[in-house]
Amino acid sequence: MTLKTSLTELLDIKYPIIQAPMAFVSGGALASAVSNAGGLGLIGGGYGDRKWLEQELNRSHNADIGCGFITWSLAR
Repeated sequence: MTLKTSLTELLDIKYPIIQAPMAFVSGGALASAVSNAGGLGLIGGGYGDRKWLEQELNRSHNADIGCGFITWSLAR
């Protein structure tokens, strides 16, 4: 059973569940598990640490995920 809402239609997901992108806590494995279960998994991009992000994107195994950043920090 899926839940059809404006959010699920907009994001093309089965369930209106979005995992919070918690910096350095929610990585690729968790994000891909949430997305594969029908929600939207997000990697916690935090301050934009390139090495960590590449590692976690690899751990997502090409699942449809997103990434949250602390935008004011990206300007640095």
